[in-house]
Amino acid sequence: MDLPKIYPITPETDIFEKLLTAITGSASNNFSVFQYRRKNLDESRVEEELDLLEPITAEFNISVIINSFHGSRSISRFSGLHLNGIDLKDSKKRLVEKNKFFGISCHNKEDIKKAEILDADYIFLSPVNKTSSHHNQKPLGWKKFSELSKETKLPVYALGGLGKDDLLKAEENGAYGIAGISRFWSH
Repeated sequence: MDLPKIYPITPETDIFEKLLTAITGSASNNFSVFQYRRKNLDESRVEEELDLLEPITAEFNISVIINSFHGSRSISRFSGLHLNGIDLKDSKKRLVEKNKFFGISCHNKEDIKKAEILDADYIFLSPVNKTSSHHNQKPLGWKKFSELSKETKLPVYALGGLGKDDLLKAEENGAYGIAGISRFWSH
């Protein structure tokens, strides 16, 4: 399984058609993977969306990683699982088979070490910059990001207030790639 350099996360939108447009447009942006994270929806609506997404992402050969916020019912149908920080604290072992992606959101050295113990395939390290979605979290900045990314052999994605144009800067600071939400889905 190849990890992409650019890793989008679904935006929060009330209109599923906007999400579909963004996903089908992502094929033209050469995205090969995205993380499905829709915290504002109830689980039945999430399942409906995933049912609709499955054939579309298969058609465009796009891998879908399910955020652990949504539980584990749909993970077997898709390409992997991404543990959020809350679920990381309760996890004792790798939660998916080795043939699926397993990523973990990290914010500090302890999270990174736990991700290694859990045999993650990659980590998100965030927030690099201030973001509107996590305005109460202090940004790491590039210096701290660089220091923390050196603490692991795992591929590290920079996340938080970044866009596709930040890939080179992220790589210069030890990142494998970049992840993001709002600035990744615009054309």
